[in-house]
Amino acid sequence: MEKPLKVGVIGTGSISHCHVRGFLKDGRSKIVNVCDIMEEDMKHKAEKWGAGKTCTDYRDLLKDEEVDAVDICLPPHLHARVAVEAAEAGKHILTEKPLATTLKDCDEVITAAKRNNVKLMVVHNQLFFPPHQEAKRLVDNEIGNPIMCTSLLHGGFAASGWRADPKLGGGFLLEACIHRFYVSRYLMGEVKRVSCMTAKSSPELLTEDIVLVNLQFEKNRYGTISANLGGPPAVWDDRTEVVGDDGMVIINGVEDHILGGLPLMHYKDGMWKTYMDPRLSGEVAEGMEGIPEEIKFTTYELDTKFVNTFYYVVKHFVECIVEDKTPFVSGEEGRRLVEIMLAAYKSAETGKVINV
Repeated sequence: MEKPLKVGVIGTGSISHCHVRGFLKDGRSKIVNVCDIMEEDMKHKAEKWGAGKTCTDYRDLLKDEEVDAVDICLPPHLHARVAVEAAEAGKHILTEKPLATTLKDCDEVITAAKRNNVKLMVVHNQLFFPPHQEAKRLVDNEIGNPIMCTSLLHGGFAASGWRADPKLGGGFLLEACIHRFYVSRYLMGEVKRVSCMTAKSSPELLTEDIVLVNLQFEKNRYGTISANLGGPPAVWDDRTEVVGDDGMVIINGVEDHILGGLPLMHYKDGMWKTYMDPRLSGEVAEGMEGIPEEIKFTTYELDTKFVNTFYYVVKHFVECIVEDKTPFVSGEEGRRLVEIMLAAYKSAETGKVINV
């Protein structure tokens, strides 16, 4: 790549730091324009990121001929509108999840991207988490027939800001639980049917903060998702398990975890194989001194740093532009996840199992 990919960042909320870190680390791209309505904070971040231009109206950024691609880090209700206009301006698009909050909006974004021949990628960053990728390999090859996937999310804080208003954020299920949906689907295959219950821990809340989902996948596989924001203060914990008839896989947290256990664990033939960050493996090996040989864990190394998932996302996005490839999380993939989650909302409203 002779010239760097020149990127405009639209929205400078907390997640933008993770995205921009990825672009700067990749080295093949440059942040040239930054947009946010919070002008003072936006200018401070733009300077830190090396951007020479700023604006408070995203339309001004889209008019910037220097910008090759946009990174949309906005609340979900704005994703579709900005993405469609970005496509019409000829900019490649990386957008935070979900792609949109309705299927109609998803379709409009996909159509605009195709019509203008630009790349469209949705940030389902946990698909780029190395323990999830290794878990996929293990599920496909090392645990026999996968039977059940259980995915948990425990939060210890109430939704605030735009996340507290489903008109802006889409709701706790759509905005936060999307990670649990797409990871479960990645590990188990396509979803056929969904049933769901949602609840509010307090009547004052606008959005649900308790979610219970049952999923039926193809090939007679099943799954559950259990999520809530009622945990101890400051907790953000997730965990996924897949059980097969010849083994099981446990992923103990992505962003953080309190349940204990190593980042990735694989059980087969009476033995546990474990995976952890390279900087920790030596310490754990020393801590195993004196443990009987027959119950020792075999340890492998993986990158387990959550923030690096965004670097892997950006790296793939840039490669898709340079090499003219279809992104792993395309617009169609983003739409499919929205379709499944909207079916979950419909199930919660009607009390029925919904085919998807």
